Amino acid sequence: MIYSSNNFTRDEVLAMKPGSKLDLLVCEKVMKWITPWEPFFPSTDISAAFDVWEHDHPDTWELHLSKIGKKYLARIFERRFNDVPSHKELAQVESESAAEAMVKCRLLAVMDGEDEHGD
Repeated sequence: MIYSSNNFTRDEVLAMKPGSKLDLLVCEKVMKWITPWEPFFPSTDISAAFDVWEHDHPDTWELHLSKIGKKYLARIFERRFNDVPSHKELAQVESESAAEAMVKCRLLAVMDGEDEHGD
């Protein structure tokens, strides 16, 4: 799937290294900040990564974070309550750091929602 957000594709987001470019994109798209007013490094700081997760996500979203060997796997699911409760996976990212996996996963879930809703 191609994302139109700032002309970044899903593959380009996944290829980004932790650092200022990824952090600024997360601040803009997830946190909805025009410019961070204080140092904020969610792609390298686990505490800031949890702030990104907690920021204004739908109540139906779940974050699953696990460590498999030396890699972290972040997955975001949306709970659905129709006739039969179910889960839809919105995003999945594997990385060597938990912070990077979490923020990329959250960013991709938001970008996917923008694509679906035309935001």
